[in-house]
Amino acid sequence: GGNNTVSARIALRPFQPQAAYARRLREAAEADRYAVYLDERPGQLNSTAFFMDAAEVFFEKGQTALAVRVLSNLAEMELENRHILRILAYRLSQAGLHALALPLLERVRELAPDEPQSWRDLGLALAAAQQPQRAVEMLWEVAAKPWDGRFADIDLTALAELNALAARHPKLDTSRVDPRLLRNLPLDLRAVLSWDADNTDIDLWVTDPNGERAFYGHRLTYQGGAMSRDFTGGYGPEEFALRFAKPGRYEVRAQFYGHRQQLISPYTTLMLWLATGFGTPEQKDEHVVLRLSGAGQEVFVGSFEVTAPSR
Repeated sequence: GGNNTVSARIALRPFQPQAAYARRLREAAEADRYAVYLDERPGQLNSTAFFMDAAEVFFEKGQTALAVRVLSNLAEMELENRHILRILAYRLSQAGLHALALPLLERVRELAPDEPQSWRDLGLALAAAQQPQRAVEMLWEVAAKPWDGRFADIDLTALAELNALAARHPKLDTSRVDPRLLRNLPLDLRAVLSWDADNTDIDLWVTDPNGERAFYGHRLTYQGGAMSRDFTGGYGPEEFALRFAKPGRYEVRAQFYGHRQQLISPYTTLMLWLATGFGTPEQKDEHVVLRLSGAGQEVFVGSFEVTAPSR
């Protein structure tokens, strides 16, 4: 029947920065860690990675308030850089601090209103911050407006997110939405990959319990998994959707092919959202932010362990 939701557990690979300063921070006594950060900071003021890594260590050690302080320092330095503000907001959301992510994403939308990601990111953060009505309005902007061709199909992704949200909040006002497009399509498993650098080619790969891999060159699996079209221009999102998941392990990877431009940073940051029971009252979401260096890198991001048949 329609009520038997899949029983699935999401396991994410935590990001562990490896730079020397990150090791020094990790090994510091709890009471000394912030002093070590202040000691390292003057030589790293031009390195976004330093602040992200330092915050990562504070999060890892349970020192959330200090992690947030480090990210706030970076936000103040980079208030005009939409890429960095976007990454910071994703990292705060990963930690469940959705209310802190909102002002950063409002700023991103002011800086880049012509990028649909600005509206979608804000919409998703509003939904997570229990503001579903404003969230629907933002997601409808993504679905309804004409965007540059390099953002193909982001309207379909946003529409799926809008419908899932409306299904979970039946009292929302959806009168602005074209009624022909109001149709929730719940999913057992969903994985969505975004990244921080424009004109960058990153691919989402999902391997199912049959050993079959869904990716841009093989978009439909025997089991019914579907991968969105390849994004080689914008920032994603690339989306994997599976309506009925058979039991077993699903592995999620990202393959980084490289940039078509000179970047300020040698790194690319990936933002991955894994969901089970998407578009149902039992929806569970997990987010992870990872950093890659160097093209040709394949990274294991996380897995779904499905233990019960979906129906």
